[in-house]
Amino acid sequence: MGDNPNQSNTLEIEELSAEDLAIIASGLAALGEFFAFLSLIKAREVTRETGGVNEIIPTLLIQSRKKALKRKSRSARSRP
Repeated sequence: MGDNPNQSNTLEIEELSAEDLAIIASGLAALGEFFAFLSLIKAREVTRETGGVNEIIPTLLIQSRKKALKRKSRSARSRP
């Protein structure tokens, strides 16, 4: 089998075009919107089941409260 110098055995990897990236980005954005919609439906269900009382405190909210308390305590100590 003769080797043809014009043929290459290496694979060429094509770069994604701007149009390809835009399609991927719009797909991810649509997926994000879908999950946001599902979370709203779940929040409505929880509200109806509990009568508007939600005993769940998100972890991020707890962490942000702790950070706020630390900031307040530092600023109080730094003042003469």
